[in-house]
Amino acid sequence: MSPFKIAHALTAAFVLVLGAVVTPPTHAAEETSSLPDGGVFVTLQGVDGVSALAQPDARWPAGGQMTYVAVSPDGDRVMASSSAENTVYAYDGSGKSLGRIEVGEVPKGIKFGRDGRRAFAANEGSGTVSVIDVDSLEVTATIDVGPTPHSTITSPENTRLYVAIQGGTTVAVVDLDSLETVADLPAGDGPHNMDIAPDGSRLYVANVVSEDLSVIDLESSEEIKRIPLGPPHYGVDVTPDGALVFVTGIAGDMVTAIDTDSLEVAKQIPVGQGPHGVRTSADGTRAYVAVSETNTVEVIDVGALTLGKPIKPGEGTTPFWIAVQGNM
Repeated sequence: MSPFKIAHALTAAFVLVLGAVVTPPTHAAEETSSLPDGGVFVTLQGVDGVSALAQPDARWPAGGQMTYVAVSPDGDRVMASSSAENTVYAYDGSGKSLGRIEVGEVPKGIKFGRDGRRAFAANEGSGTVSVIDVDSLEVTATIDVGPTPHSTITSPENTRLYVAIQGGTTVAVVDLDSLETVADLPAGDGPHNMDIAPDGSRLYVANVVSEDLSVIDLESSEEIKRIPLGPPHYGVDVTPDGALVFVTGIAGDMVTAIDTDSLEVAKQIPVGQGPHGVRTSADGTRAYVAVSETNTVEVIDVGALTLGKPIKPGEGTTPFWIAVQGNM
């Protein structure tokens, strides 16, 4: 499928949300506040904004179509991609604007390296990854990776960068010293978002065309299982202990929890229509889910796999993506 057709299919999936039959979320602990102390950030597509969940009513200065957000390991830097402006916005941890960085066309997924010195933005429209120096806020290199790269993540030892090539069926592997592509890992059709096991042993890749999750063994570089998913497009998060993978689907209303030992679905959790971004807290106790149609961030108790009290950034905010300090 061409990149244009993929983009059209994803737009259609998002539109289908409006007419879907929704399973209402059940909040087991409405009386318990779910507001984090800090270090949790969300993009708000409905108001072209970025917010810290500790102060969900505050809006950081941002641009058009804010899609993905990332936070540095120490929490001192936050970056968010404006897909409409071909720009990455940079902030300190309190939301103070540090500047704008011009990157490639239609930037989407962005991640910091494990040492916090560089960030990597996938540019869907130009088939590249922009390498950003965090101190100077300048693009120091541009890596050609393939058609429609959507997301990036580094290995735990910070030696490799993985790039989901949504316009194909592979994940590109980039050496972080040479900044050259050294391998292509097999995945499903339309690799979209992904996460890596804490020990670096596996990559979990959600595929928007084949509508499944590829489990890739990184020692053998082989896909060891394909797990069917609901309608796309997806967010993926591995819990810090490596025991569970959470997968969202914005055209549905569920978060799927997958047991990483059995590679079977452990539970499906109704969260409301349009879940996309998902990220677990650094201590592994809570998972934050950006739910676009309900204008909420739902909070999952990871141990019980039940919902706590939602966080409400406001009507019409359309929460889209989540970043959590300490969970790269």
